[in-house]
Parts: sequence; C-alpha cells; structure tokens
Amino acid sequence: MDLNQLTCFQSVAQTLSFTGTARRLGIPQSTVSRQINDLESQLGVRLFYRTKRDVQLTQEGQTFLPYAGEILEAARKGTYAVRQLRDGAQGRLSLAVSAAPAGLLERCLRSFCKDYPQVVVELTRTSCGRCLMDEDQVPYDLQLLPKDLLPEAEGLETLTLGEEGLSLVLPPDAPETELTSLSRARFILVTEAENPILYMQVLDLCRAHRFQPQVASQSDDVEAVRLSVSAGLGVSILPTSQAGPLGRPIPDTEGLMVYAAVWNKSRLNPALRLFLPYLEKAIKASP
Repeated sequence: MDLNQLTCFQSVAQTLSFTGTARRLGIPQSTVSRQINDLESQLGVRLFYRTKRDVQLTQEGQTFLPYAGEILEAARKGTYAVRQLRDGAQGRLSLAVSAAPAGLLERCLRSFCKDYPQVVVELTRTSCGRCLMDEDQVPYDLQLLPKDLLPEAEGLETLTLGEEGLSLVLPPDAPETELTSLSRARFILVTEAENPILYMQVLDLCRAHRFQPQVASQSDDVEAVRLSVSAGLGVSILPTSQAGPLGRPIPDTEGLMVYAAVWNKSRLNPALRLFLPYLEKAIKASP
C-alpha cells in the first residue's frame, strides 16, 4: 500500500469517476485503474462497485475511506514539517495578502524582520474572492483577507486585524460632492469575483442613497481602477486604505470593511509561531 494508491482511492471516492480522477490527478485512466486494483488486491476486498455507467463505494470502501484520509493528511503534515526542518531553524514564512488595514502588515513585518533577519518572508498578492487556508496543499502559512470570507471550518484559527471605511474616488479636477449626487455618474468597480465583500458594500451603499450605480467597467486590479478614475473615465468607491490621494472618505462608513488573519493550526512552521505575537502587538498598537 502506498500514497499514490490512497490518493487515487480518495479521489475516486469523491468523484465516483475513474475518468474524473485521471483528469484531476493528471494521469492516465489506466494508471488509476491499476492503482485501485492493486490496493484492492492488497486489502483482499472490493472497494468499488464498477459498471460501464456507474461507480459506487462498497461497504468496505466506505469503511476504509476515513482511514485513507487520515493517512494522507498525516503524510502531508509530515512532509511539511520535514521541509521546514530542511530549511533549518532560520525558517521561511509565506503570507498570502488579500486585504489588510493600512500600514498594519508593514509595521508588523518591520519589527519582525528586525528581530529575526534570518527568516525569509514571502509575500504573495492573492484575490479577496476566497479563503485559501482550508484547501489541500495550500502553499501559504497565513492569509490576510476580509473577515466575512472566513469559512466555518475546523482546524482554522483566526485573528481580527482591524476595520476601515470606504472612500469616493474621484477624478483630480472633480469638485467636492456627495455620494447622492453621483446617481448619473459612470462607476468603475472592483469585480465581485475579486472582492465580493467590497462589491456588496458598494451596491448596498448606493441603494441606501436611493440609486443603482451605472457600472461602466470593472477590473480585478485596484490600481487599474484608480488609474481609470484618474484618467477621467468614471468614479469609484474603494476601501479608504486603497483609495489613494483621489479618495474622499464617505461619512458613516467606518467599520464596513473588517479584516482578519487566518491560518491552519495543524501547521508546524516555527516561523509562523514567531510571527503571530508581532501581528498581535501591531494590532494593539493600531490607532
């Protein structure tokens, strides 16, 4: 019995398809069939009922499935721990940055890297569209994202980072104006897929001011949104920390955007354990 056999078994049990498993794992279907056949031979039982149209777990397969999952999870944790040891006590910290309060991460990393210069910190800009930390084989130690996107999943720990309001983003020559007066303006928004919480807040805010925004274009890139507004192509609404010099805070929106950090508590990365107290300290010191 080996991990390849267990991986194929778990995938077929999830997809109920040898073809789907081959596609998911990027291997020939004949290899999937051989792995399952070999596993069944070693166990001395049939794990699946197979016909030309249907694949179903046998009672023995249903019994074996959670144990196979535990073995694969233990192997994943062990691999991660060994890789951390391979990097030595100096370590490596990988952060997925989707969204965070202005300046918080910078202050935190400045202090952390000063005290632990031997730790290599990797920052990756990721979409706000989903939480990554409950996915298999995730390459990050911690993700910063809108709090409303946190899943209800066992094994995850979270820390609230802070909150902020929203700002109007207007062309440089635009006069002072209220959101209510922009019912006929062309809006340039961050896409719902990129940041569903922001997208929802913008629509709700406009509706609260009795109009539906006329969306001229959308982008996954906040910088592209700001550039479009600066060029006079429309107006936008962004979190205050992302609005830049063209932003004008919208009254009564403070606290609409709440951010959190999330990590998998089963991860054994010692660099993450070192980093978390610095993050907590930076949160307490935030104005």
